Amino acid sequence: MEILIPVTDKEFSQRKLEEYNKMTQITQWGRRNPVKFTEVFWGLKLIDYQAYCFMRTWPVQFALWAQCRGGGKDTLAAGYFMTRLALIPNYSLYVSSNTYEQSVESCAKLRDIALKRIPSFKSATDLFAREVDKTGTNSETGFLQAPTFKFRLYNNSKMAALSSNLEGIRGKRGAVWLNETAWKTADELAVVENFINVDTNFSTSTEKIRFHDPVQMPLQLLYTSSVGDVKYPFYDKYKTFYKKMLVGDRNYYCIDLNAYDILYHSTIDGKPIKSHLSEEQIKKSIEEDPDNADVELFNKFRSGGGQNAVVTMDDLLRNSVTRKPILYNDTGKRKFIFCYDPARNYDGSILIIFELIDDKTVGYRLRLANVVSMVDKESEKKTPLPMPAQIEIIKELLILYNGERAAEWENIAGFYIDAGSGGGGISAVADQLMEDWKDIEGNKHRGIIDPVHKQYETARQKYINAVPIVHLIDPQGYKKIIYDAVAKMVKLNLIEFTNYDNKDYITVKDDEGNYVIEKLDADEQLALANMYLAKMQLSYMCRYDTAGGGVTYELAKDKKCKHDDMAYAIAEGAYALATLRRTDLLTDHNRGKRNYKNAPVFSSPLSFD
Repeated sequence: MEILIPVTDKEFSQRKLEEYNKMTQITQWGRRNPVKFTEVFWGLKLIDYQAYCFMRTWPVQFALWAQCRGGGKDTLAAGYFMTRLALIPNYSLYVSSNTYEQSVESCAKLRDIALKRIPSFKSATDLFAREVDKTGTNSETGFLQAPTFKFRLYNNSKMAALSSNLEGIRGKRGAVWLNETAWKTADELAVVENFINVDTNFSTSTEKIRFHDPVQMPLQLLYTSSVGDVKYPFYDKYKTFYKKMLVGDRNYYCIDLNAYDILYHSTIDGKPIKSHLSEEQIKKSIEEDPDNADVELFNKFRSGGGQNAVVTMDDLLRNSVTRKPILYNDTGKRKFIFCYDPARNYDGSILIIFELIDDKTVGYRLRLANVVSMVDKESEKKTPLPMPAQIEIIKELLILYNGERAAEWENIAGFYIDAGSGGGGISAVADQLMEDWKDIEGNKHRGIIDPVHKQYETARQKYINAVPIVHLIDPQGYKKIIYDAVAKMVKLNLIEFTNYDNKDYITVKDDEGNYVIEKLDADEQLALANMYLAKMQLSYMCRYDTAGGGVTYELAKDKKCKHDDMAYAIAEGAYALATLRRTDLLTDHNRGKRNYKNAPVFSSPLSFD
């Protein structure tokens, strides 16, 4: 006969005790060997430099990873925090990036690894996904997306993406993964860094018997980013963490990993492997923009334009959003402005296209739609294309952006061209666009002409069919005007730029409020890369006072790249916008008038007869 004695709520059966003992042993082993735990349980085989970075970060409270673009910091951080969340119960982790979309993208990397959605991780397991608590959620996987990306494990550890609204996230407590920290301001960092200002070992109790609780893991701040500007706090963090690590402070860790470290020193278990970065990619980046390559690939902090900058990086970041470029007039109702800085030999030949938006609240504003570089890819030094080839590209783009079923050139609000003699803006460009022409399908199109420039006083009488939308800009007389315009228009939040991190996808919000990944084709990637370079080049432009009381505009003196064509074309667009806003204000007679129809009637007991 077997007698069963039921256990109370406070007692465990022998079987449960054995299960808990086994789990405790695995957990304790994982805490001592977190890299091995990641490889065995998650199926993630780390590259040696990743394993070293992982292990050095594990015991410290403050860690910083300065890694180049393509260094795999998001992937490494995802595996790192999967292990930390699984092995530390009641662990709260928050993810903070420059924008909420970037925070969601960082969280999505962890989710996709856990759900085995990344083909390159062939040995990945779904063990972490099984630990995600699905009870009380409307998600099959337990990973919630709307309104906030978050999830919780069965051990009560949780992870959530932080909003970029500083007032809405104050007062939280937990560890923080600060991703893409290079452009975060001091105010933004001050809010999230205070999340760890709590002693995890502190507790109170009304019980008379005092129990000895195990020592808790301290909350951690992990900063991961490629480098940025020296005036942002990430630079000071980098210096401080590195110095403290050098003098032996065991609470700090800092690693600097550049593109050549990855290219020449990628190994697994001591055996060399093929790097995921190629020498051709690195050389291409250096040739196209050496200053940007120093920052993105070799972790050299940039100084920007400093106090002389025409447009500050703060203003540019505030006006940047994550979205796809606009490669054609998809609705047929959009309006566009073309800004062209032509060149043939020594400079870059750039065409920048803006969408013109008539906003009900602020009036006219611009959205950066596309940046086209007229470069001859076959040339050894990547010089501009011959002018006839550039003209053909311009004509094709005019058709694309004017849209179908539109009069010519109904949706092109203006074509601004640098009229400097060096680029041939008048002879090589404007002169060639006056005459009617046929496209590759044989359709005839009207030419375009400057309606006021003195060079075309007689030409306007001959080319009467040309549409008067060209505006030739004299760089000598207008340089100060257009750069003053770009400084003012950006500061007023009237020009929208884009964010891009050289990936083949972006994370955006759909109509239902969920954040989804949208793939980018080759043309979209090229456009976004050029749009990012244009924004960076604008941040390099400086305003210098001369000894004679004048003003000059040129790139910061410490920049290797001497081309200012992208910045100049953006300034042309800003000048066009400022002109349109000024004209709109003068011609809108109803603006500023008050409606007195519903005004209160004056009444008084006094008689004024």
